[in-house]
Amino acid sequence: MSRQAAEFAVHTDLEMIPPRVIDETKLHVLDCIGVTLGGFRTSAAKIAARFSQELGRGKEATVLLTGTKASAPAATFANCVAASTLDYEDGYMPGMPHPASDAIPPALAVGERQDSSGKQVVEALVAGYEVGCRASLILRRVGGFQGSATGGMGAITSAVVSAKLLDLNVDQTAQAIGIAACTYPVTGGFGASHFGGMTKEAIGWGGITGVAAAMLAQKGYTGGFSPLNWRLDGTEPHPYYPLDGKEWELLKTYFKAYPACRFTHAPLDCFFRLARENKLTKDDIASITVEVALRPSLLNTREPIDLEHAQYSIPFVIGAALTYGKVSPDEVAEEKLKDPAILEQAKRVFVKNNPEMESLYPRRYPAIVTIKAKDGRVFSMRKETCTGDFDDPMTVDQLKDKFRAMTVPVIGKARTEKVIDMVGKLEQLPSVRALVNELRPDGR
Repeated sequence: MSRQAAEFAVHTDLEMIPPRVIDETKLHVLDCIGVTLGGFRTSAAKIAARFSQELGRGKEATVLLTGTKASAPAATFANCVAASTLDYEDGYMPGMPHPASDAIPPALAVGERQDSSGKQVVEALVAGYEVGCRASLILRRVGGFQGSATGGMGAITSAVVSAKLLDLNVDQTAQAIGIAACTYPVTGGFGASHFGGMTKEAIGWGGITGVAAAMLAQKGYTGGFSPLNWRLDGTEPHPYYPLDGKEWELLKTYFKAYPACRFTHAPLDCFFRLARENKLTKDDIASITVEVALRPSLLNTREPIDLEHAQYSIPFVIGAALTYGKVSPDEVAEEKLKDPAILEQAKRVFVKNNPEMESLYPRRYPAIVTIKAKDGRVFSMRKETCTGDFDDPMTVDQLKDKFRAMTVPVIGKARTEKVIDMVGKLEQLPSVRALVNELRPDGR
């Protein structure tokens, strides 16, 4: 399938992509730009931005918001970290957790380097999403979680996006996929950020690995055996997820309503609905019990050690919801880690495993939330989808409002609206550099 994937990537053209897929792609670009600019408030993104200047000096591409220049691989690394650090970017439920953060930063960096048109960027992103998502399905099927985490399959996604923008031929693109497949970061599975740390599924390393893979393939460097060739009986090519233009995995992705691990979203949806419908305030509630599958049941810390740990804490995010009535990057933030009000409310939240949830995981992240009121009343709700799922979607207006919340504080209202308009017409832009320039501090 590496060869098939390479042929698909090389021949992907705007005319063959359904209008709905093009529109969806542009929403993902807008959403990812927003969470990337918002992400530069965090320590992880600031460190990555500084490191990019040591990692690859040059003037090929922009480290967004900072306006500093670096090589395309180095800028990709910094922007991938910023895209992922709020845990607010898109996801692909069946396989790779977050395709955007390893697809869109390389598209902007390599696109800026190559002076690519908006049309070329859209084509590259569609190819990258389709190949990367299928690669994650294959690897999860034959190899479990580790390689299908974002950084792993993100390297393949990034390689396809970069190869497309570098105008590599089929053979070179196949080699880029092979190089990425042989060198992608393995996160150690469950340990990545679930218990703290800035690695965030090695997303930054996935992005830079893919860009480097494509640039190496362009120079004649060769790759090796790819998971896209794997089949359960050991033969090839892999038949399970064909790239035939009939199924578009990009349409099966989701957006995030809350800046936290997807495991926390159904619990938050349930909590907010129960509280709203029953007019419950924090002063009315005695306890909240959250029942989930085994893996998310481990996200039960009440005193997270850092931002990443908080994003993977069901008690903390519900504690924030109880305290402030919302869950945004203002509540799940480094400066809120020791907030006594959140920590006190988190003590009321109890997380436990419900074996009945296992049959739905990992294609669904369901939850049952039970609220016990101080007056003895009990309220319960079960939810199998999360707000933003492809079959429980956020509206375009909601996504634009999310973007505005991230960008107005850093680039202002006028430029925010200009970027919304530019991304809405992305396939018509003569050069993606015009868009990137609006994401710099001075807008030039």
